[in-house]
Amino acid sequence: QKYLKQVNKNYAKSKAAHINAYQKYFNRVSLDLGRNAQADKPTDVRVKEFSTSFDPQMAALYFQFGRYLLICSSQPGGQAANLQGIWNYQLRAPWDGKYTTDINVEMNYWPAESTSLPEMHEPFLQLVKEAAIQGRESAAMYGCRGWTLHHNTDIWRVTGAIDKAPSGLWPTGGAWLCRHLWERYLYTGDMEFLRSAYPIMKEAGKFFDEIMVKEPLHNWLVVCPSNSPENTHAGSNGKATTAAGCTLDNQLIFDLWNQIITTARLLGTDAEFATRLEQRLKEMAPMQIGRWGQLQEWMMDWDNPQDVHRHVSHLYGLFPSNQISPY
Repeated sequence: QKYLKQVNKNYAKSKAAHINAYQKYFNRVSLDLGRNAQADKPTDVRVKEFSTSFDPQMAALYFQFGRYLLICSSQPGGQAANLQGIWNYQLRAPWDGKYTTDINVEMNYWPAESTSLPEMHEPFLQLVKEAAIQGRESAAMYGCRGWTLHHNTDIWRVTGAIDKAPSGLWPTGGAWLCRHLWERYLYTGDMEFLRSAYPIMKEAGKFFDEIMVKEPLHNWLVVCPSNSPENTHAGSNGKATTAAGCTLDNQLIFDLWNQIITTARLLGTDAEFATRLEQRLKEMAPMQIGRWGQLQEWMMDWDNPQDVHRHVSHLYGLFPSNQISPY
């Protein structure tokens, strides 16, 4: 009966209720980049012509469309926005409709705090808290304390290495998830939230403190085995994936450890651990410029200027992090 009532709702009333529900969040932010004649064309035409025309209003529209999708797919009390979204029409969605943590789910939430949608962040922050509990089992698989998460999780918060592909062995997802706890603090200044998030961050940082090893060429501290998510490198036969000291790993751990150090001092706790992490940071592999003038994706200069892989993971240091600056 409840289902029939939903189906039999008047369309106009349903649409009005929806508009009222989403606009109370949506209308907090406006973006005006200017307008020209392109804005008078149908949207599908504008999308096709965007790469060859100047359409500033389309960029603003796309920005707001992203906010609209997050509002509609990540309501407080529900689940986080997943691959393919809640509108997926298939019983078995591509990638199982899960949460790919080597960029996809985090990218869904880049607009949450910065475009005034903190309520939409809540389901993802809850996912992080729950994954941190499950992730202890995955850390134990390495003989380490703390917690970790690989490249994928789901509604049951699996955290182990999954899939046949080598990309499933990427062990640094927990560090990326912790960044969202830090973002919440940066945008709110909420010390009570930071106090509750600190144990999660600390335990993630502890895992990397224990798993990282010194590589033999430079004696740098690196994660091994790992990979630069889903990409191959030229280190072996040109099709190898597994590597040590990938740039994304270094950048994520750099952020995580600095966040732990800062938080520990704000809260007046764990002085010894904070000092240890400061020393460990000095031992890590630095970002490097390769023979093409590029930021290296791997510790070795393996980049191919013709690489058109859809992941540009090593640019995490530019965004969403701020380790790289034009200044």
